[in-house]
Amino acid sequence: MIHRMFACLLTIPLLLTAAPEARAHAVINEGTAVAGSFSFITLRITHGCGASPTNQIRMKIPDGVIRVSPRFMENWTIEKRMKTLGTPYEDEAGNLVTETVDEIVWSGGSLPDGYYGEFQVRALMPDTPGETLWFKTIQNCQEGTIRWIEVPTREGQSPYEFKEPSPFIRIVEKPHGDKHR
Repeated sequence: MIHRMFACLLTIPLLLTAAPEARAHAVINEGTAVAGSFSFITLRITHGCGASPTNQIRMKIPDGVIRVSPRFMENWTIEKRMKTLGTPYEDEAGNLVTETVDEIVWSGGSLPDGYYGEFQVRALMPDTPGETLWFKTIQNCQEGTIRWIEVPTREGQSPYEFKEPSPFIRIVEKPHGDKHR
């Protein structure tokens, strides 16, 4: 009896940590990114709209994320929608950069319901450890749309309280002594 109770107590933390992922249907695989560094951001779509296949994904790039480059995906058309930067910057070659990617749109493909798909970009993260970045995403299907755009609006609120939470990534500090991007 005591062994069963002990086993149950050990299982509860595992269930609590697994529960958020189980409720989310559009997530960023990596979970965290290092402040001020290049990171891969892999958006995973885990189902269609009901039984309808996904044929377009629109992912909004949060402010502060720059030098965004989407990964090539066969059978999908990729569009980078741009916006003007509030504060231009110089790249490594000395060129003045005045705009950045505002949104990535993958279209023309077909991701059947019952399968998952991964849509990846590489980008330079802001140097803001502790910040959570929200990658609001619209999933358009042959029939229907899912808007993964809900974000917490009050302190302590979990994104997993929502029906359609926005995918997110948390910015973490650079390891001590790391000067590389």
